[in-house]
Amino acid sequence: MSYLAALRNYDVIGVVGLGQSGLSCVRFLLQQGIRPLVFDTRTEPPHAKALQELDDAIELFSGELDIGELAACDLLVVSPGLDLRLPALQMAHDAGIPLVGDGDLFAQYAQAPVLGITGSNGKSTVTKLVGELLAYAGKRVAVGGNIGVPMLDVLADDIEFYVLELSSFQLDSLHDLKLRAATLLNISDDHLDRYADRHAYAQAKQHIYEHADVGIWNRDQRATAPQKLALEQQMSFGSDAPDAEAPGLFGLTMHDDELHISFAEQPLIAASELQLTGLHNLLNVQAALALVHSVEIDLASVLPALRTFKALPHRCELVAEHKGVRWLNDSKATNIGAAEAAIQGLRPLVTGKLILIAGGDGKGADFATFRSALDQVDELIVLGRDAERIAQHHLRVTRVQTLEQAVQAAAKEAIQGSAVLLAPACSSLDMFSNYQDRGEQFKRAVLRQIKPNEATEVTHD
Repeated sequence: MSYLAALRNYDVIGVVGLGQSGLSCVRFLLQQGIRPLVFDTRTEPPHAKALQELDDAIELFSGELDIGELAACDLLVVSPGLDLRLPALQMAHDAGIPLVGDGDLFAQYAQAPVLGITGSNGKSTVTKLVGELLAYAGKRVAVGGNIGVPMLDVLADDIEFYVLELSSFQLDSLHDLKLRAATLLNISDDHLDRYADRHAYAQAKQHIYEHADVGIWNRDQRATAPQKLALEQQMSFGSDAPDAEAPGLFGLTMHDDELHISFAEQPLIAASELQLTGLHNLLNVQAALALVHSVEIDLASVLPALRTFKALPHRCELVAEHKGVRWLNDSKATNIGAAEAAIQGLRPLVTGKLILIAGGDGKGADFATFRSALDQVDELIVLGRDAERIAQHHLRVTRVQTLEQAVQAAAKEAIQGSAVLLAPACSSLDMFSNYQDRGEQFKRAVLRQIKPNEATEVTHD
């Protein structure tokens, strides 16, 4: 039984939150002949002008949410950036008004199978990779969700597969979306400013399996295993060797003295053939292959696309190599787990110093759990709101106020064979517009520092 009735059954629909997702919801509802009420907690919503351009008759309520205004609605579509525990939203829920996200609207109109990806780290890489592998296999595929393209914007009649990145916030308000296969890649401390503890955050991630036919999980983290799916509905991947039969079909093995991703005990592709580096990315690739396998795509047929797939911008992105020093932008590492993965993936490849630039808004994370990863770092440079909380866990620390100063400090410490890694382990919003802005500013600072005409730059298609 569906949680959400057909949209035409609701007289008044409200969209709460006028960010990118909220604006997408408004645009979609207008296409269905529905003019919603719109609410935003900010006094100057960022897309107010765009809303007016869509339909200047739409009523916009800005500022603190008012239960009296919300109560005029029969259904509230809440943007993922808004905490469902906000008092006004809780009162609306208690009054019997359904609170849903854009995923439930999407579920009513999507006609093709959906593959879902969540996890603390690697979601965007896996989502993009699955999309490219399916496209290479000749399928008409649409990629959206938390990756930056609202899922409602990719709905189309000719799509054969949807691939959606789903955040824990989106999963919190998801009820009706059926998934042909879903993966929970990993779990690390994140968003503890919104969840009571790590267990509550992990449970939010587990929601992805509730309506999945197949659950794909990480053997290196048992907490990612589906709690309610039968064993025959599961597949797993890991850093150990795979089994001949499901669920443990994907893993890593040595073959001809090279590390390989293997499937059903048979080597599939050598790690050296990939443009993605680090153990964390070998796990990401396995998850992507498992999703593709779940929809009966021959894995051998998509290996050429796998060999050419590059890291996404701001995700262990090689900015430049200059005088034997590599500069890497992992601004997307907005939590401890993502930064740990980058450090552990790079450490074996660095013959000189591994220099880490970290800091920002830690979102309530306990940086004591970051200590073992920091032990693998030779020099630590910190900035931002929670700089000191990170600094206390390392012996060699340089404190700076700006990213430009961080790059300058790193250049002084770097020697031949070094790597300078921006992996903040924190949100960017205390100093930057978003993680992309932070990454772009880092790249510009690096190129200024090393004199671009002498640098070997890495560009992305």
